[in-house]
This record gives sequence, structure tokens and C-alpha cells, in this order.
Amino acid sequence: MSVDLSQTLTMLARTDPGLVRPHNEDAVFIDPTLGLAVLADGMGGYNAGEVAAGMATAWLGMELATAFTRQPPAARRAEGGPHWTHGILTQEIERANGAIYQAAQSQPQYAGMGTTLVMALFHNDVVTVAHIGDSRLYLWRDGQLRQLTRDHSLLQEQLDSGIINADQARYAQNRNLVTRALGVDP
Repeated sequence: MSVDLSQTLTMLARTDPGLVRPHNEDAVFIDPTLGLAVLADGMGGYNAGEVAAGMATAWLGMELATAFTRQPPAARRAEGGPHWTHGILTQEIERANGAIYQAAQSQPQYAGMGTTLVMALFHNDVVTVAHIGDSRLYLWRDGQLRQLTRDHSLLQEQLDSGIINADQARYAQNRNLVTRALGVDP
């Protein structure tokens, strides 16, 4: 039995292709009843990126909705243990990864496709977050925006290791090279 959060949680979704690309490869799934928001930003060519992003959001939306009808997100595996939510998110992200990877291997037009992912699940005054790649989650509170996730990218690795500083990062040529993505590896 799940809790309906739609009376206390307002969710809005908007994507934009940005200034570089002619079309948008983002896919979004939101369900305020479940308290679930998923954003995937596709990569890998004109059609393949949006296919990967669409597969990720459709899979996660459908499978998590089904899972949360069986057991609510706030359930714990054992007393004092981690929320059941961590396990089911990990499981379904791994399954979505496998489905995207298999589609890329079996369909030549999808070769090399993948997607970044960021998702938030609100439950019991907690938010559980999952992310892969450089799609970010921010917290807006008291007129301040704070980044909650850390990019899985070459640029972030260079910043972390001290190879470049924040000023140099703004002008780096390889800003969009992600080191993790959904669907690119089994």
C-alpha cells in the first residue's frame, strides 16, 4: 500500500535542448502520487540518445510504480538497516541499464547509445537520490540553489585531482565527456 503524495508535493517538468543541439534528447517521468521524478539526458547520436533516455524513464517509472504498490518506499530491510528503496532503485537501474545495452548491441542504429540519469524519490520526509553521468540534482531553499550530486565526468575528475581549477573548468574543451552512463556497459 503506497502513500499518495500528490496532495503535499508539487512536481513540474521542463526540458530544453540548450544552445548547442538542434533537438532535445531529454526524457522525463514524474509521478507526484509516488513522489518520483526521473530525468534522463540521452547521448549517442540523433535518434539513439532520445531512445536510451526514453527507455530509461519508461522502465524506471513503470517498474518502480509496480514495486511501490507491493511495498512502500520507506520500508526497511531490517530494523535499523537501509531503506528497501535503496535496493529496489539499484535493482531497477541495473535492469534498465541492461535493457538499453542489449538494444544498443542488437540494433545497429542504436550502437553507442546511452543516457545520463538523475532521479529523486520523496518518502517519509526523506528524499532518496540516484544519479549517473552529469545530469544534476539541485536543492532550492531560502532563495539559494545548491548542487546535491557530483558529476561523473572527465572535467570533474580533473577538478578533483587538482589538474585544473574552477576558472579553467569554465573554458575546458571536454566539458561533456561523462565517465559513467546508463546503457554503455553491461
